[in-house]
Amino acid sequence: MRVFALGDPHLSFAKPKPMHIFGEHWRNHADRIAAAWSALGTPDDVLILAGDLSWAMRAEDVRPDLDWIARLPGRKLIIRGNHDYWWHSLAKVRAMADSSIIPLQATCFVLERVAFVGTRGWQCPGDEPSTDTLERQEALLRREKVRREYTAQDRKIYLREVGRLRLGLEAARQRRSEFDKLVVILHYPPMNARHEPSGFTELLAEYDVDWCVYGHLHGAAIATAFNGQLGRTRLQLVSADSLDFTPFQLDL
Repeated sequence: MRVFALGDPHLSFAKPKPMHIFGEHWRNHADRIAAAWSALGTPDDVLILAGDLSWAMRAEDVRPDLDWIARLPGRKLIIRGNHDYWWHSLAKVRAMADSSIIPLQATCFVLERVAFVGTRGWQCPGDEPSTDTLERQEALLRREKVRREYTAQDRKIYLREVGRLRLGLEAARQRRSEFDKLVVILHYPPMNARHEPSGFTELLAEYDVDWCVYGHLHGAAIATAFNGQLGRTRLQLVSADSLDFTPFQLDL
């Protein structure tokens, strides 16, 4: 079994959204992702999709996007991103998804001696809320002001997501005899753009996480990503446009 990761596919088959409004490199991006994964993946492999799966707002609109994901080779592990408004609960996503799709939300899944823990995460203290350039560009297209202050509500959500990551890692700890490698999947980066410690990075160290993959960053914000070793944990940005829409293979 090999493990690959890619974030932010931003699918919209029910109500097509032209992603090339965010740059020509996004044109036909779903076809490019499918072609790249079909060339790489086999039924024995795992593809992590690190959030922002779909632009859909409702469950009925996301079904064509989930069907597209289901047709990709191998097992697919998915988490919620900040744009996944259709994702209302883990139980509802499980009921909607094909058996080849495993949703994670503050939960742990173990497969062939590899444990996967996933949750959305949130903007870390010290970051501007709109480092996601898709959000920023959408706001500008609508001629809206881009919010830049880090609010009390941001901190509340951040602390809740840190707690959710701990829940998933505790679930993994209870199954420690079942795995040799531990992979954390987040949508948001686990640190701010200055790469300062956070509640997320503290948990990565506390639970001896081997890999942490994350998405959310696009365009110019890709340059703020931390890719590399942090203690024993390898961090990697896997947003689709940062990888030229080709899944990244984790060295496990």
